[in-house]
Amino acid sequence: MPSSHGTRRKSRSVLTKRNVSRGISYLLTEYNVGDKVIIDIDPSEHSTTPHRRFQGKVGDVMEVGRRILKVAVLFGSKQKILQTRLNHIKPFNGGKSVKSD
Repeated sequence: MPSSHGTRRKSRSVLTKRNVSRGISYLLTEYNVGDKVIIDIDPSEHSTTPHRRFQGKVGDVMEVGRRILKVAVLFGSKQKILQTRLNHIKPFNGGKSVKSD
């Protein structure tokens, strides 16, 4: 049987739900253009999920929509624009650990 080459392949450890529940407070965070955010994929939400290569990357908010954010991430020497929902990102606190609720 041929192996799959889908976007979620070889991602069992990256896209596994953690035991810690995040609550809903992360959805209430307001972001502004220029804020730094961390890409943290929520595996329970499949819509607007970034590719797993962006897991843990830090980016800048370029545009704030009603339900989505456009985030610019440097990947190598190129700038990639991700369009994602609020549950796939969390605020960046300058290297300090982010407390999850």
